[in-house]
This record gives sequence, structure tokens and C-alpha cells, in this order.
Amino acid sequence: MQTTILRSTRVLVEKTVTPTDIVLVGGRIREIAAHGSFMGETIDLGSLLVLPGLVDLHSDAVEKEIEPRPGATFPIRASLVELDKKLAMAGITTMFHAVAFNDESITSSRGTEMAAAIIRETGEANQNLLGVDNFIHARFEITSFSSAPVIRELIAKGHVHMLSIMDHTPGQGQFKSIETWKRFHLPTYDLSESRAEAIIRKKLADQELAYNRVRSLLEFGHRHGLVLLSHDDDRPRKIDLIREMGITVSEFPLDVDVAVYAREQGMTTGMGAPNVVRGKSQSGNISARELIREECCDFLCSDYHPSSLLQAAFVLHREMDLDLAAAMAMVSSFPADIAGLTDRGRIAPGLLADLTVVDDRDVPRVVATFKTGEMIYSSRTCGRRQSACPNPAGQTPEWNHHPYPGQAL
Repeated sequence: MQTTILRSTRVLVEKTVTPTDIVLVGGRIREIAAHGSFMGETIDLGSLLVLPGLVDLHSDAVEKEIEPRPGATFPIRASLVELDKKLAMAGITTMFHAVAFNDESITSSRGTEMAAAIIRETGEANQNLLGVDNFIHARFEITSFSSAPVIRELIAKGHVHMLSIMDHTPGQGQFKSIETWKRFHLPTYDLSESRAEAIIRKKLADQELAYNRVRSLLEFGHRHGLVLLSHDDDRPRKIDLIREMGITVSEFPLDVDVAVYAREQGMTTGMGAPNVVRGKSQSGNISARELIREECCDFLCSDYHPSSLLQAAFVLHREMDLDLAAAMAMVSSFPADIAGLTDRGRIAPGLLADLTVVDDRDVPRVVATFKTGEMIYSSRTCGRRQSACPNPAGQTPEWNHHPYPGQAL
């Protein structure tokens, strides 16, 4: 097997940025050695910062790639290929596409069919078309009763890797009033005022019944080893409810007290990276920075904007004085641990050679991304001192994907 050395004066190893030679063999990191100590096929990155590849537990960017405007849809497989390139450019080497099974009263049966098609196509494309690891985070709207059997089938076939529940009923959670619900849903789903009113009435009527039914789906997911999550938790009582149903991760808690309470109950909490970069929530909820200051946010996800993931880590480091290693852990090692992916998220011997190379002199910019030792993105030549690039021009790389634990993709 070919041995390649990545050399830089600035490599994040454990909790320290240090001069290092990273020895890559067979898609993994074989050794972390002193800078300049190895001879052979070498990519000298100078003083560029070498970080672990980013791990994103929640992004609906795939839905936006397929349908950038309401009614303007593009082929799923082509969209996956195009998004995959953008993920590599953002330094993301492991992506959990958050595919939504929204309420059928909004999307009709076509919404469920489209979500299922995205999931199936992603599994197939991940085997031979895509550069990063593409996994599935299925998001289930609790009043989408007809979606539950479809999700069960996808879980049973190993196509789903994480399962979350969301409740977008007006009057709680993300939409604290009917007007805020309408402001989001009318343009997003091209709804008329009368249609929106009918949907709201149905959702309010179905909410209590939904929580009784959703338990069964969560139990099914738990039996298949899935990590279970909840969205937009807005009160301690909601935390008690979801925890009793086996959910261990609270995504986007809506205030500090809820996040603190979730942590006290042994749950993990996460927020959106765009919230950090912008300094506020796009929906008017709490700033992620406030939760991070209060030490009640464990990880960040890109939510709807993949390039925010790396930028958020540097905002935490530069503007909030968080140690770089701690900031990077929120977008690499900690998400990997939550997902049960113990083979990535850090730069250490034995782990996958998933790495991102960053020029951080001004706005942090990814200049190269490595997935299992292969360069899948580069904005410049491979380096100053190399006998050959790891993927010379004109050669087609063979992506060495790692299946999700317990699953053959």
C-alpha cells in the first residue's frame, strides 16, 4: 500500500496545534510523527492549518439542492453529486442529510415519496459516485401519520442512521404563534391563506394522538440501533417527555433553561452553525452563542448552510475566545461520538485519514480536503515538496467509503 506523508508546521493533534508529519497508509492515519522526520511521498503544506474532517449531524442542504425554489426540482442523483462537491469544499467529510418527512396535509403523499426517494438514491450514490460519506438523518413530523410505515421500511433496510422527531404545531416549539407559523409555511410551501387555516386546524386536532403513535416508531428505531433526537424543545416538560421515549439528543433547544435542564437529565444538546456565524437565529429564537457561553451546547450542525460549519468554529475561537481544539471538537469529534463513529473526528493513529486543510489568515478558507487519504478537493497545487500528488490529474480516485457501523451500504 502506498504511504503518503502530509507535513505542516500547524496540525491540530489532540488539544494542541503542533508541527507534524501525518503518515497515511490505506486510507488511515498510521502514525503521527515529528515534523520533517519522514522521507517519501510527501505533501508539504507549509504553515497551512490541518484539522480533522468535519462531521455534520444535521443538514437539509440536499433538499435545497434538489428544489432550490418551490416547484423547481432537479434530478436527485445529479443534485447529490453537485452537493457532494460543495461539502468537500466546506471541509465536511461526513454528512448526515436531514431528510424531512413533513406533514402530508402540507406536502401530500408526494412529500413522503420524495423523501424516501432521496434516501434510497443517497444510499446507492454513496457507493460509487460521492466523495464524502453520506448518511441519513430522517426527520419525522409527528402528525405525518402516513410516513411512519415508510420510515420503518427504510430503517429495516439499513438506509437510515439517525431518527429525529419534530413538532411544528403552531403555539409551541419553533412557532409560538399561528402568525409565525404562517410567515414560514405560506411562502415555503406556496400555501393559500385558506389552505393554511385548514392545515393548522388539523395539526392542532392531531397533536395529542400523534405523541401516542410516535412512541412506536421511536421504539422501532431504538431496536435498530439508531440515535434518537428531538427538535426545538421549548420547556422542561417536553424534555421529560422525549427522554422517557428514549431520545438522547435535543437539537435547537429554544432557551437556556431548557438546554440546561436537558443537560442535567443526561441529554446532549446541539445548535445550528449559521446561528453562531450570524449571531442570531433566523427564526427569532435564542442565539446559539448564548447557549455556548452558558456551556449548555455540545455540538454544532450546519442546519441549512454547510459552509457555516467551519466558519462557526472560528467565530467561537476568535470572537468568543474558545480554545481552537474545543471549538473544533464541536464540529468534528463530538458529533462523530454522538453518531457512534469512533473511526473519525480526530487526527490520531488508527483513525480514518479524513482531514481538512485551512488557510486561516483572514476568513478561514478550505484549500484541500482528504477523505480516507484521497484528496477530494483542492483549490491549489498539492504542496511545495511532493514527488507526486496523491491523485494526479487525469486519474479517477476510488473512494474508500466506510459503511456505517453494522450496515453494508
